[in-house]
Amino acid sequence: MRSVEGVRGLLARYLTGRLEDGSVCLEVLGLEVIDQGRRFTVVVELIAPGGHWRVRLECDSSEHRIFDGSSPGELVQAVAMSLRIRLFEWWHTKGSERQSARLGERLDQGRFR
Repeated sequence: MRSVEGVRGLLARYLTGRLEDGSVCLEVLGLEVIDQGRRFTVVVELIAPGGHWRVRLECDSSEHRIFDGSSPGELVQAVAMSLRIRLFEWWHTKGSERQSARLGERLDQGRFR
């Protein structure tokens, strides 16, 4: 069984730093992994155009397999890619979809950078 810190390290390799999707650049400063048994949450802190945010992304039981001690690299990459996609979906829909808006918390109220 892999620890929360071990999973955080695996995912951080693919999720921290500059992420771009062609229309926006997000700078991921760090992430935290919260294990909830058969599910887990990844909390991402990032800088986006005009703000500093904390976003909570829920992961399901199929993604929870990353906690198994022998997670293959393909699984780690797939989970990281899924999180990355959901992070950009959150960014692009947070202003128009209530469910997306609830995932993010603005940390700076417009005063950061």
